[in-house]
Amino acid sequence: MTASEPDRTPADRSVYERLALHLPNDIGIGSALITMVEPHEGQEYEYNRWYEDDHFFSGAMHGPWVYAGRRWVAPRALRDLRPAVDDPAFEPADAGCYISLYWSTPGHEDDTERWSFLAMAEALMPHGRGFPPRDHVYTAFHHYRFGVVRPGSGPMKPQLALNHPFAGLVVEVVDAATVADQDDLEQWLARDHLPSVLLGSPAVMCLAFAPREFAQGRIEQPGTPPVAPTAKVGQRLCLLWFLEQDPADVFPDAFATHHNALAAHPKASLALSAPFIPTIPGTDTYVDQLR
Repeated sequence: MTASEPDRTPADRSVYERLALHLPNDIGIGSALITMVEPHEGQEYEYNRWYEDDHFFSGAMHGPWVYAGRRWVAPRALRDLRPAVDDPAFEPADAGCYISLYWSTPGHEDDTERWSFLAMAEALMPHGRGFPPRDHVYTAFHHYRFGVVRPGSGPMKPQLALNHPFAGLVVEVVDAATVADQDDLEQWLARDHLPSVLLGSPAVMCLAFAPREFAQGRIEQPGTPPVAPTAKVGQRLCLLWFLEQDPADVFPDAFATHHNALAAHPKASLALSAPFIPTIPGTDTYVDQLR
């Protein structure tokens, strides 16, 4: 760095220099893109290759504030384990073969969504880099609310969840009875319920996210139903449980205490509980087990 560089104005710097100095640059989870998708029947292999080879990167990881991402899959046998609920987050309840999770840094929630919208709307879809034969089952940007790590799990931290080789994931949608009840629900989960159910659990941690409305508009690709407006904003939480065991071996039995507590809670209801396992990059493993 030369002596004159500190005197340069922002207008004198390249876009990359300005980006490097764009604060905050804290470590942690600011927001998450959580996107559960159902490829149309007969398009499973093509979808897997498109998403893994292109869209995982060009549609998310290329974003300047996205620092971690991972894909998960639910073969037919795992989807059959999803418990029935009274008011499901979506129907049919066994939809959503794949889910992708992405973390972005704190303070850049709006930046991440803005980049994502422009990348899709102007850099990818107009150039044929979309995949019409798929349905978005549950897709939204989420504010990170809190994380609870099981005692005795060493230096594990929430921001490392997508980098650690966890054996499984359970995705849950939990709704408060009303918007006014969400704060109490979060406090009960974070302070009382989750710390106790994680003890002796196959889950190392549980992270809680609250969906946010789309601020940039919703992507609409010809031939693909648009992403639905975000439902129950201010009333809904998405819980991500990271497991050190294959969920096929422990789900739903290991979650019975948790599910019973939710059922007994006067201001909470379970709208989804869905186990997944990680995809194996560079392969089409599990694609032949989806139907």
